[in-house]
Amino acid sequence: MAEEEQRKKIPLVPESLLVQRTIARLRLKKIFSGVFVKVTPKSLKMLRIVEPYVTWGFPNLKSVRELILKRGQAKIKNKTIPLTDNTVIEEHLGRFDVICLEDLIHEIAFPGKYFWEISKFLCPFHLSVARPSRRWAHLVIGVNASISSSAS
Repeated sequence: MAEEEQRKKIPLVPESLLVQRTIARLRLKKIFSGVFVKVTPKSLKMLRIVEPYVTWGFPNLKSVRELILKRGQAKIKNKTIPLTDNTVIEEHLGRFDVICLEDLIHEIAFPGKYFWEISKFLCPFHLSVARPSRRWAHLVIGVNASISSSAS
């Protein structure tokens, strides 16, 4: 019982000002959001600071393509615009030789010299919450029941 009360008292919000500033620098303003970051010693140091609060990894080309095509948005003149039209991309990223959605995907998947500019053009992605399927719910309940009955 005391252990359960102790868990409730642990704050879910990062207390350290350094952690909060690092999360802000990574542009992670909302829970379940994601951004692309180029791997550098500085970015790895930032990720190590916020590691208890974020999940990170290395995406493959398929994941980058699906994420940008399904949830890709750009911030243009304080308006969020979905990335459905190549003319918007060419207009704002043409000076970086990015003229279509495939060029944008390729530049994010295989970081080039204009990665930071293109990454800042993209809004942070809203990710879905991983939830267990209903098909397995009865098994999870059964496992929990057997554990609690054997513990008592």
